[in-house]
Amino acid sequence: MSQLSSDENELNKHELPKREEDVKSYHPAMFANHPFHYLILWLLMIGGGIGAVMGMFSGNFPLGIFGLLALIFGGVAYGWWYLNVKFKVLTITDKRTLYRQGILSKRTNEVQHDDVRNIQMDQTFLQRVLNVGDIAISSSGQDDMEIVVKGVGNPQEIVDLVRRFQ
Repeated sequence: MSQLSSDENELNKHELPKREEDVKSYHPAMFANHPFHYLILWLLMIGGGIGAVMGMFSGNFPLGIFGLLALIFGGVAYGWWYLNVKFKVLTITDKRTLYRQGILSKRTNEVQHDDVRNIQMDQTFLQRVLNVGDIAISSSGQDDMEIVVKGVGNPQEIVDLVRRFQ
């Protein structure tokens, strides 16, 4: 019994370090980052679908084929764009900032909050209106920006979170 109590005391002396916790994750915005491309793709898909249905029911075969091709092209382009956005994630933890990107191959950059030297936030006028922007973070050990994320929503919130954990 005395052996257990000394083991418990030994564990208390050497407590495990606090685990890192995810605070928030961000993905680049689709609509707010590229509103015109977003609308064009949706118009292409909706218009293509309407054209395909009208062509099939009215007997206008070329209209149906053209509409179907427009629908397929718009759907594939939108799906590829959506996957690219979903496989780019900026994660802020209580100890570091990580940026992961890639569908088939992966690339990860990370900066410890203690080492952050510079945070840049760039926004055009339209980006300010739509509350998106570009974020770049560098550490004290590098000359260039280690993490660069284009078109992410709530950029000021990201800057404030990183500064809070510094």
